[in-house]
Amino acid sequence: MRAVILGCGFAGLSVASALSAKSRGVEILMIDRRERFEYLPSLPEILSGKVSADEITGSLRKFATKIGAEFLQREVKSVDFKAKEVVARNPKSSSEERIPYDFLVVAVGAELAFFGIPGAEEHALSVYSLDDALKTRKRLEEAVQQEGVKCVVVGAGLTGVEVAGELVDFFSGRGCEASRVLLVEMAQRILPAFPEKVSARIERVLRSRGVEILTGNAVQSVSEREIELLALKEKAGRKIHYDILIWTAGLKPNRISANFPAEAKAKGGWLKADAFLRLKGYKDVFVAGDIAHFANSEISGKNVEEAERQGRTVAENIMRSIKGSKLRHYSPKNTVQKPRALISLGNGHAIAYFNGFLLETFAYRLKKYLERKYMRKFA
Repeated sequence: MRAVILGCGFAGLSVASALSAKSRGVEILMIDRRERFEYLPSLPEILSGKVSADEITGSLRKFATKIGAEFLQREVKSVDFKAKEVVARNPKSSSEERIPYDFLVVAVGAELAFFGIPGAEEHALSVYSLDDALKTRKRLEEAVQQEGVKCVVVGAGLTGVEVAGELVDFFSGRGCEASRVLLVEMAQRILPAFPEKVSARIERVLRSRGVEILTGNAVQSVSEREIELLALKEKAGRKIHYDILIWTAGLKPNRISANFPAEAKAKGGWLKADAFLRLKGYKDVFVAGDIAHFANSEISGKNVEEAERQGRTVAENIMRSIKGSKLRHYSPKNTVQKPRALISLGNGHAIAYFNGFLLETFAYRLKKYLERKYMRKFA
């Protein structure tokens, strides 16, 4: 019996770990296009230099060996559901191969979304992967050779506000008092997915650190060194110069979802998960992590906490499927309706929002503790 896991982020590793602990006689095959796991919540700190690449990455091959699984570095192209095979490309030989499965877990995550805005993908930097973050850091190092660097961050969700805080640390650590950080958000307040008291508190912290915040403005186009905005209330356009533009404005499903049946996809192309986290219409295919869309009375959030919880549920239900037992319902806790998070704002400061409460004491220490604890999996 073979379980193939596509994607080795938080959800995929959670499936593999839990399945390894529960299974007897189940072959676990992990597939990812990268050889190393990347601890995504800490990527903004690459910009300020608080963490190094080695500290927040780990060998997937080593991890697989540790839990008794197999790892293949492959780029997944499509899934043949009738033949129960994954079509993947070997990056070393460029040849395609077909990998059979008995159970399939799709945990391939998401990609940056540029919403068709002219010039955005061409000119913007990001921190969505380690390579992206290192590239952005390099551009920052080059830019500080000049006076008065202006950084524009588009998107004031969790990643955007954290990037803004780390940029302030980067510039202050180099004595670049004339440099500016501008955070742009289309909604009328930053962190629009959170309650207003969270947005207000984080805005006060960022403004006190010198971050300029511009809400209610939608990006219309991007050119080299200039971004065009539209103030939604006033219907007035404006152009802003930038030296560095960092995009944190949204996500879309991994491109593999384009090859999935239309009936298995929710609005936007996310993969529909049933009550047991099976792909809608399939009993031997499960979905987990950012690419999954799960909704009952509440919609599961796309965050590390739920990715890991989904992974454990998927592993449990694969084993129950093999035994012919009743499957376990998935019940999300960190949801769109009731979000919670640890939000780092630079300078060793973080804010935790949990069950309606804002907590600041020891929040940053807790965030770093969770990072170190997770990365010990790869030791």
